[in-house]
Amino acid sequence: MTSIRPARIGMALAMLLTSLTGVVAAFAVPELQSTRSAELAAITAHPDRFYVYALFLLASSYLLVPAFFGVMALLRDRAPRWTFVAGALAQAGLLIAIGDAATELMYWQMGAPGANRAQMVALAERYEGAAGSSLVYTVGGLASLIGIALLSAGVWRTRVAPRWAAVALVAGGVGNVVGFSVASQPVLIASYLVLLAGFTPMGLRLLGAPTATTAAAPARSAAPAGT
Repeated sequence: MTSIRPARIGMALAMLLTSLTGVVAAFAVPELQSTRSAELAAITAHPDRFYVYALFLLASSYLLVPAFFGVMALLRDRAPRWTFVAGALAQAGLLIAIGDAATELMYWQMGAPGANRAQMVALAERYEGAAGSSLVYTVGGLASLIGIALLSAGVWRTRVAPRWAAVALVAGGVGNVVGFSVASQPVLIASYLVLLAGFTPMGLRLLGAPTATTAAAPARSAAPAGT
């Protein structure tokens, strides 16, 4: 019986923890607001809850990086070139997303009691509206969504995990973006739960526990075109 490498254990744990910390963040946030003025007002009313939200959101963002390295580890032997391109896009976007998540700690202090509300709102809106900052996060968001979609396509084609898990990965990623965009807490919570469902069989596969689909799949499953 061969031992499981620590790196595979770490990636499998990241798949679990990134979803769970995301769920905690989604439940902790006082209110998801569509305007910075309303958000800062909510932070002032519930500073401790917002801090928990910001901290766990940042932790979830960090953990997404090794979690998707885990997806790449499952795919690289079957579709190396596909995995390299898709993984590079996904990881570039996820690293940019960490910077976006980290700004929530800044907003936590901007909404702290005693801060000048008008000045903080003006600063937040100026930051959000600046092309130099919004462009970076827009490109990062597109890169991560495209990369995740391509990695999920690789999982679908190679069957290194059940095909429904590949669908869940895409649905969870899109749902997460939508949840933040429309300021919907239920959608945000659901997106993390869907990601958890998609990551679970992949994490088990990393740990060497074959799923029903992968156990039945032939050793030379079809790889995505272009691999």
